[in-house]
Amino acid sequence: MNTAVEEQLYFLIEEPYKGIHAFFYNSKDFPAIQQLENNWLIIRNEIIELLTNEEEIDVVNLNPPYLSSPDAWKNLYFFNFGWQKHKNCVRYPKTYALLKSIPDLIFGGITVLEPRSKVLPHNGETNTTIRCHLGLKIPAPYPVCGVRVGAEEHGWEEGKVLMFSDAHYHNVWNDSDERRFVLVFDIVRPEYAHEKQLVCAKSLGALSLKFFYGKNPGLKKLPMPIIKTAHFFFTAFWYLYLPLQNRFRLL
Repeated sequence: MNTAVEEQLYFLIEEPYKGIHAFFYNSKDFPAIQQLENNWLIIRNEIIELLTNEEEIDVVNLNPPYLSSPDAWKNLYFFNFGWQKHKNCVRYPKTYALLKSIPDLIFGGITVLEPRSKVLPHNGETNTTIRCHLGLKIPAPYPVCGVRVGAEEHGWEEGKVLMFSDAHYHNVWNDSDERRFVLVFDIVRPEYAHEKQLVCAKSLGALSLKFFYGKNPGLKKLPMPIIKTAHFFFTAFWYLYLPLQNRFRLL
């Protein structure tokens, strides 16, 4: 049975993932990931001002607002499913170069969880990817700071990559008195690497739907054929835009 074909690949509304992918993965099974762990201090040193100052994070946040309290969860993107945030790539060139060196990487950024904050259970836009967290500044070990994926819980370690399937419902928390920083990135699963641009476009299409749900939650109650049609048009836009984004920049 080819589960990669039969499983639902993209999530257009909030719904549980019922597939076979594991909750967590061992980074040692992914040799390309090791270069980020080997060079994690280069990344942390480059963003040291971000780590040590209470400056505002330059956020383009498409996360639904109901997942966390205001300003509790912040994301500084380098690229979001292939959609590049050029300003941040220029500001942190060493980090950007290390991310670009990872094969089949389509998502990358720095995510900040404020003290005494949490993000409620949610899942991502697709199960065609594996989400990775490289610990940059972890104020306390598990269980003070941690992530729960499905039925399993783990903490972060500075300089180590934590890999999991964000198709499963997952939530994070920081019960310490300091900010928690991780470098977050997604790699495409090998079986979908040949259609990376389509994965990006469909994921951005699903993320676009979630953005509008956040503005008007009632949209989630539309009939599924209408939701799928909207996703098709969002996907078509992103599929055409991504190759041209260096000429026509959004945000």
